Amino acid sequence: MRSIKRDARQPGMFVWLLALVSLVLPVAGVALTLYGLYLVLEKGAEGWLWALAGVGLLIVDTIIDRKWAFWNRREPALNRRADLLIGQVVTVSAAIPADGRGRVEAGDGEWAADGVEAEVGEQLRVSGSKNSVLTVERL
Repeated sequence: MRSIKRDARQPGMFVWLLALVSLVLPVAGVALTLYGLYLVLEKGAEGWLWALAGVGLLIVDTIIDRKWAFWNRREPALNRRADLLIGQVVTVSAAIPADGRGRVEAGDGEWAADGVEAEVGEQLRVSGSKNSVLTVERL
């Protein structure tokens, strides 16, 4: 008997089941909540259990979706290249004035930088970033 090898990048049965449940839960949750509210208007307290069950399903779906987003984060630094430079030592390529912006060389590129006043050629450490501007400090 031949064994079937599954590619590790393809989702397994658990992932497909979780995706299906995540599609069904919000629909069922809204339906149960609306049905419960209808029963509250027609019969009174009996409908609150249905409404609470619907809200509970919506909460469970939100938890699953948040976990799903966390599990599927394969590249947490994607589109955040400046964050990868935090802690690295960089060289000033254009002077950084006291209250302005200069440029630093990091890796094979040049980045806008602000922070401490520095002259061309000084070595600084990257302490943070905002958008694509590095915040630098003295070593």
